[in-house]
Amino acid sequence: MKLKVLSLAFALILVCSSIPLAVEAQSNHALEWGVDVDEEFTYVLQRAYFADPSYIPGFAVNLPFVSEMVVGEKYTLKVANLDAIPSLINESSQMPGSLCDIERANDSLSILTEQLDFVIPIGDWDFVNQITNLTGLTLVDTTDEWGTLGVGSYRAADGSVITITIDIRFEKENGTLNYMRHRYSTLGTDVIDIILVNWHTGMPTIAAAEIQLTTILIIAIVAVVVTIVSILVYQGYRSKKPVVQKLGE
Repeated sequence: MKLKVLSLAFALILVCSSIPLAVEAQSNHALEWGVDVDEEFTYVLQRAYFADPSYIPGFAVNLPFVSEMVVGEKYTLKVANLDAIPSLINESSQMPGSLCDIERANDSLSILTEQLDFVIPIGDWDFVNQITNLTGLTLVDTTDEWGTLGVGSYRAADGSVITITIDIRFEKENGTLNYMRHRYSTLGTDVIDIILVNWHTGMPTIAAAEIQLTTILIIAIVAVVVTIVSILVYQGYRSKKPVVQKLGE
């Protein structure tokens, strides 16, 4: 499996989801920022699994936090800049953006600066739905969250089929990134699995391990073998003649 192929597939998903989408001019949208500059939030990288460490550099190009953040440690996200929201928005490329800085929570050491897409405008989710290119994606629109779920697959150089799942959700209350998961798997077994969350008190800092399909198959095979051996041993024991019977022969 080539890292180049993994990176290319990931890049294609990003490109497809960011193609500018034109809409009828909207001068009466109700978009607004739900956060202020210098406001802070806590994030945790709950999982960063790579079946092969050589995949990390390719992923870090688009998700730099995977190589800068430690699983289970808390990090502070500070809102550094918020674009002015124009009264007229004709296409998705005109949507206002945000920049955020990330530092380690325990000692304020700077980790990353000017990170995009951690905060989006709120207040008019119907317009956000209209302006966002949802081609090939499933919309996530609940009382508390807005986001997208994308699922696709491609064939790697070694012939294996890689399933890609990208789940991104924002809090409707303030527009901050609430949950992000990028998962690559083949035959039910993870190749890459990344989970980043907006952490709140009471939440785990490390995501619970999930049983892989290969593990389930191994357990099932072992169980079958044990059952067969037990049956054979039991039948062998039943076939033995009692000692009293042997002495009488």
